[in-house]
Formats: sequence, structure tokens, C-alpha cells
Amino acid sequence: MKKKSLLFLFFNFVFLINSASCISSPIRKEPIQTLGSKENLPFQIGKKVSYGVKFNGINVGKINLEYLGRDIFDKESRDVIQFSSNVKILAIFEIESQEKIHLDINTYLPSRVERDVKFLGREESILEEYNQKEGWVRVTNTRAKFTEQRLIQRAPPIHNSIILFFLHPIDLKENNIGKTFEFNLPLQKISVKIKELRKIAATKGVEEFYLLEGSPRKFLIWIKKGQRLPQRLELPVFLGKVVILKI
Repeated sequence: MKKKSLLFLFFNFVFLINSASCISSPIRKEPIQTLGSKENLPFQIGKKVSYGVKFNGINVGKINLEYLGRDIFDKESRDVIQFSSNVKILAIFEIESQEKIHLDINTYLPSRVERDVKFLGREESILEEYNQKEGWVRVTNTRAKFTEQRLIQRAPPIHNSIILFFLHPIDLKENNIGKTFEFNLPLQKISVKIKELRKIAATKGVEEFYLLEGSPRKFLIWIKKGQRLPQRLELPVFLGKVVILKI
């Protein structure tokens, strides 16, 4: 059984998503972005993409993303992304997770997330089942011999935080600078603005990065021009800031 990831922990804490609550919201039909097709997938099968995690400037762990290939579930093809982490904060909180995220091969929206977590000694398995047509997510939490299930209603399309933040659906081009895009997570709507295209001096010369600013909480995402995976994410949290850097 794996342990809970720092990214998952803070995304749940900051944005109140995934299995953080059983409160439902009314379904509203709104023009919210979808991810697009798997043609935008930035890595090949079996190849890991790694990120280092810092808390207030101190190295605290590592995150890995890996494309596992295509699987069949409920007689439908799904692309499967595996997210795993190993993080230890302040020599107190040792946090890890491993989760498989099943994505629709056409829209790349989540259909199923299987997550094994352990935090502060408590082991838990979480299953999220997304119904994008009807607008709900069924969350099943299992710990020890106790199982809890609840239904969260949300206006479709409903996104998964990890896929949204690492494989964002935003069309990054210069004439979109200044535009704001809205996304529904299971329990929260977030907005992401393409703030600017910034030139930064690097070892190979000057490179250009799109800076995306999100709300609530003013998180930042840095993406190199012409690429899809973020180079850097900054998340303000209680007692400081988490920075996630591509290795």
C-alpha cells in the first residue's frame, strides 16, 4: 500500500477536490474547457517524467509521471497515466502515493482513478468513478474494514487535478495571453489565466516560458514555449510554499 502524495495532499487541501468532502453542488451547464486528444501526450509508453519537490526551498521528495499505455475497462479503451511520489516534510510527515488515472482516449477527461494512500500511519484506498455525461463522481473510500461511498454532482466536463495541472488543456499561444480559462474539479471550480510570455536567461541562451496564474490561492505554472509539460509549479500552502520542478 502506497502513501499519500504531497501534490495530492495540497491539491485536496487547497482546492477541496477529489474525496475531500461529500457536499454536492448543483449541476450547471457551462462552457468549460476539455483536454483534447491523446496526440498532446508529451511522453511515450514506459517513459517516466520526474519532478523534484521543495517546501520553503528545502528538498523534500520526488514525483513521477508515467504513461502505462492503453487498457480496456467497461468495454471501452482508456489511456492510463500513473502518478507516484515519495515526500517527507520536516522529518515528520512521510507521505507517498501511487495512483492510476484512466482517461477517455478522445477527450482525455478522467473516467476512473485508483489511488492507494497512507498518511500519518493511516492506510486508505480511494476509487473515483467519473460520469462525464450525467455530471457526477462516485468516490469510494476504504480504510481497514470500513468503506464509505458518496456521490458528488458537478457540471461536466469534470477534470482530475493531476491531469489538469500536468497535461493542461489550455491552448498556449501568444494571442491567448491575458485570457482566462475555467475548469471544474469534483468540488471546486478553478480559473487559469495565461499571464505572460517571459524571456528567461538559461545555460543554452534565452528561453521563453508561458506563465499561467490560477485562482483561488494564486498558484503559478511555468511552461516552456513549444512544450506541454510544466517546468515549474508553485503552490502557496500553510506555513510556506511548495515548488515542484521538472528534473
